[in-house]
Amino acid sequence: MPRPRVPLAEPAPELEASSPAEAAAEMARAGCLVALAPAGPVTLDSLVKLAAGGRLHSAGLAEAVAALPRVPGRSAASSYASLGSKYALAPGGALTPRSVYRAARRALPPAEVAALATPPAVVAPNATLRGALRRMAERGSVCAFVVRAGRLKGVVDAWTALLVAAEEGEGGLDAPCGERARREPVAGSHAEAAEALGRYGFAALLAGGSTVLIDDVSLHRALVAAGGRLRGLGGGR
Repeated sequence: MPRPRVPLAEPAPELEASSPAEAAAEMARAGCLVALAPAGPVTLDSLVKLAAGGRLHSAGLAEAVAALPRVPGRSAASSYASLGSKYALAPGGALTPRSVYRAARRALPPAEVAALATPPAVVAPNATLRGALRRMAERGSVCAFVVRAGRLKGVVDAWTALLVAAEEGEGGLDAPCGERARREPVAGSHAEAAEALGRYGFAALLAGGSTVLIDDVSLHRALVAAGGRLRGLGGGR
């Protein structure tokens, strides 16, 4: 019996927000990467950049709008791989590294993704959430791995940091990353890593006595490298 096709697109909800801070709170609570405002799509990455620059509360919502390519429903996965853009709009919502990987995981095993991983954003447990956001903005990612003395302590993601910034203001970003790090994306096997990559878009793979840190930038790079192998994956909503 053929396996059911996994939808390539994930929801891109319509924002009720009138400011970047309100958009950050909405997107953090929804756990989404792309949302739609009247002026255009807003990405988690654009909000990270504003927050890293201390402008989440002072900027206009239009400054968080990103120019995203559109892909047709047919051959959406291979079209996405050829774009070079981490996000794209498609029938049914948005294409993101994690949504495309959910459909591509059998064609692109976690070991191959890990082999292509490049150094992600890394912070110490006593670094502030503001510092983590700055590392994410520099990397163009939505997470920072918390490491002390070479040992992984967890992951701080943009949803967590942006919600703090939106609800508590600049002062909230003085909180240490060690207090906000989560363990869910940490995987002890390739199967667990695949689940984390499909759910979050990033994962830490602890296997064979080594640790491989895979962020959404590295996942996107692996999807682009897979190219034609993605053709025919997924399905419409």
